[in-house]
Amino acid sequence: MTTMTEVKQPNFLMMKRVWIAIALPIVIFYFLGIQGLVQLAIVWVFASIMLLMFAYKKFRIKKWNASTRDVFGESDGIWSHDFGPTAMKLDEKRGLIHLREENKQKTYPFSAVKEWRYNLTTNRQRTGIEKEIDRTHNFQDSGFFITVDDIQYPEWRIMFFPTSGDFNSLEGSRNTEIQLKRWMQIFDKVINKQ
Repeated sequence: MTTMTEVKQPNFLMMKRVWIAIALPIVIFYFLGIQGLVQLAIVWVFASIMLLMFAYKKFRIKKWNASTRDVFGESDGIWSHDFGPTAMKLDEKRGLIHLREENKQKTYPFSAVKEWRYNLTTNRQRTGIEKEIDRTHNFQDSGFFITVDDIQYPEWRIMFFPTSGDFNSLEGSRNTEIQLKRWMQIFDKVINKQ
């Protein structure tokens, strides 16, 4: 039986914060009229902009959560993970692994796979711009790494993102760790069986 995991795609217009941002001026107009709406313009415009900004940030995270595609083919022998510009697909029957990272992709026999490991870099709590820098740094250092017998491309990095939570939240970090450990087991089972 092949199992495919997919997270539901979010809809920006269906987010609560977006609806509140839209409803705020309508409620003010309803209770205070056009004069109240104009007098409180600075307050409701600022509040609506902040709500929309926070909604967009949450929407982006949910969009990334929903971008992971995993296929666990225990019956047909096809195992795959796809996130962002990276992907890996193991074909047990043919003994091949197909890898994609950014603008390069190649297919190797299982015998060319030397090792696999994962790295999940966590950050120190910081505030302001340094926290944003840490998030980028952590995501870039984390992933599933596959070393192959290829002089041109000796190591491939497959990206992972949590299917729930933010990459730097406790929930998201644990979710990503479980995904990575699952793929370690799949590689142990599929590649070592050959």
